Amino acid sequence: MKKYIMINGVKTYIEEENDGGAPPANPPITPPADNTPPADGGEDVEKKAKEIGQTIAKEIMANLNLENGKEKVNSKMLEILNGKDISNKDALTAEEKIVAFYHALVTKDHTVCKALSEGTAADGGYLFPDEFRAELIKTLTGPFTMRGLVRVIPMKKDVMKIPTLQSRPKVYWTAENETKTTTSAEFYEATLTARKVAAILYASDELVEDSTDIDVVKLIIDLFADAIKDEEDKVICQGNGTTQPTGLTTAITAGTITARACSGNLDYDDIIDIIYDLPQAYRGNAKFLVARANVRELRKLKDSNGQYMWQPALTTGQPATLGGYPAIEQDYIGEAVITFGDYKLGYWLGDRKQMTVKISQDTETAFTKDQTAIRVVERIAGNVVLGDAIRALNNIP
Repeated sequence: MKKYIMINGVKTYIEEENDGGAPPANPPITPPADNTPPADGGEDVEKKAKEIGQTIAKEIMANLNLENGKEKVNSKMLEILNGKDISNKDALTAEEKIVAFYHALVTKDHTVCKALSEGTAADGGYLFPDEFRAELIKTLTGPFTMRGLVRVIPMKKDVMKIPTLQSRPKVYWTAENETKTTTSAEFYEATLTARKVAAILYASDELVEDSTDIDVVKLIIDLFADAIKDEEDKVICQGNGTTQPTGLTTAITAGTITARACSGNLDYDDIIDIIYDLPQAYRGNAKFLVARANVRELRKLKDSNGQYMWQPALTTGQPATLGGYPAIEQDYIGEAVITFGDYKLGYWLGDRKQMTVKISQDTETAFTKDQTAIRVVERIAGNVVLGDAIRALNNIP
C-alpha cells in the first residue's frame, strides 16, 4: 500500500525505501481528485509537482517569516528592559516602567498591567503608573494646548466649590470729617464637578518596531498624549456643562463670558473692539483663540498703515500674534466665535489625577488592523471662574 503525506489537503504519495536503502528516482504525485497514484511521467504530473513545490516553498517562507517576526518583535523594547522582571515595578526605572506598561497593554498581559499599575479602578481599568502619567501631563501642558492655557488645580474629591470675585471693591476720596462711602467686593461660588473624559487609540508592538531612529519612550507617550489632548481641548472649548466640563462657548451662551456680535464680515474694527472690551487688568497675559477658518480671514486684514494685523511667529514654538497679542489656532472654539482673554485667571481645570486604561480588541477597527484598542479615561472638571477675564466676538458669519 502506498504511503502519502498531506500538504494543504493534497495527498503526496511516497515510495518506501528498497532493501538497498536507495530512494526511488521519481516519487509519483497525484492530484487531489484522484486517490490512486498516477503513472510516471506526463505533463499533469509535472504540473502538479510544480504546484506542490510552490506550496511547500510558501509554507517554508511563511514559517521563516514567523520566526523572524518573533525575533524582531519587541527588540527595541527589550533593549530598554534588558531582561528585567517587568512584573516587579520596584526594580524598574521610570523609562522601563513606561515601556513595560505599554508592552503589557498591546499584548494584553493583564498580570503585568496589574503589577505595574497604581491599582485597579472601580470600573475595572488599570490606573496609569505615576511615572507614565507624569510624562503624559508634561506633554499635555504645552503652550498650544488648552490644558497649558488654563489654570490646572488638583481635586481631592469629585465636587469642589470655588469662591471667586464677581466685582471688585471701589476706592473713594473723602474730605476730612465727612461720611465715608463704603463698598465691598462681591463673591460667588463656581463649582467644579469631575466628569469622565474618554479617548480611544489603536496601538501595536509593530508601531514601535517599525519606527527607526526614535526615542521609544517619547513615541509611546506621544501616542497617548495626542488622543487625550484632543478630548481635553474639545471639552474645555465646548463642553456642555452637564455630562462634561463647562466649555468656553457654553459659558458665552450662558452669559458668564461677555460677548459682542460681529458687525458683518470679520474686519479690522472687530479685532480692535474685542481687545479693548477686555479690562486693562487682564490684557497683560491675554491671548486669542481662533479657528482655522477665521485665521485665513484674519491673515488678510490690514491696519490703516497697510500693515497686516496677523504676524507669523518669529521663532519656532511661539504663537503668531494678532493686533500685538498671541493668537492660538484652535478649531474646537468654532468658526462663529473668537475669544480673547487671560485664560489662567478666567478658566480653571480641576484634575482628579486619576487616569485609567482598559484594553480590548473587540472593536472592528482594531480587529481589521490587528491592533489593540486602548481606552484611556481621566476624571477632570472645568468651569469659568472669572468671566470678566475673557471676552468674545460671536455671530461671525
